[in-house]
Amino acid sequence: MTTTQEMVTVQVGPISTSVQKAGSGDPLVYLHGAFGYKGWPSFLDTLAEQYTVYAPLHPGFLDAEGINEIDDLLGLVLYHQDLLDALGLDKPNIVGQYSGAMVAAEMSAICTHTTGKLVLAAPAGLWLDDNPGVDYNTTPHIESRSILFAEPDSEIARSVLPDTDSDEELGLQIIERVQSLSAVAKFLWPIPEKGLRRRAGRIRNETLIVVGDNDKIVPSAHGDVLASEIANSSVHVMKDAGHLFILEQPEEFARVVSDFLG
Repeated sequence: MTTTQEMVTVQVGPISTSVQKAGSGDPLVYLHGAFGYKGWPSFLDTLAEQYTVYAPLHPGFLDAEGINEIDDLLGLVLYHQDLLDALGLDKPNIVGQYSGAMVAAEMSAICTHTTGKLVLAAPAGLWLDDNPGVDYNTTPHIESRSILFAEPDSEIARSVLPDTDSDEELGLQIIERVQSLSAVAKFLWPIPEKGLRRRAGRIRNETLIVVGDNDKIVPSAHGDVLASEIANSSVHVMKDAGHLFILEQPEEFARVVSDFLG
């Protein structure tokens, strides 16, 4: 079932933040990642049947301003803590994807009492010398679908990154890619390891780490390493799944999240 979202705007310090909201029940916050942003992903429709879902737009994405007001990862984490306050949310469950998952983990590590359960989908934040994952920043645009999706010729992959018929369409895709990467680069570049592994032991919230078995950006081994640092955590491996398994397998991902949150 497709839900109708309400768009609300909240002021977080100097940053005006757009938040999509739908559903009813306990609060759940979704923090999107760097790739394939298309607004409200369909798996949130399922979660909105049980929860009031809040999906803020990360500063710097689309027409969102404010990225220049955030200097570093700590500033980004504090911005999100203040966002919870601005929304009036008390210990919401948080689902994050890639950079959004890293932020969720850092929020819990710094202020574990302000968040509920965590679902970290393909979380950024680690560097494994023997299995670092593909550096998407240096990947040619033509390879994007094969990097982000297990089935690059699938309908969903082609809808997110359609084949282009003109140089103008290709240029718009490249601009969107550069804009998205620029919004998270200062928090992930040159490598995504900014100390999360050292801080993860402070996370007391029940945590589910979800990884894709064919994720080229965040190899599934990252999930096991992160889970080894978080006392109350578990790992779920999505089968036949690339980095954007939240879009490839929305029904299955929603089921996994719902089962975990109870």
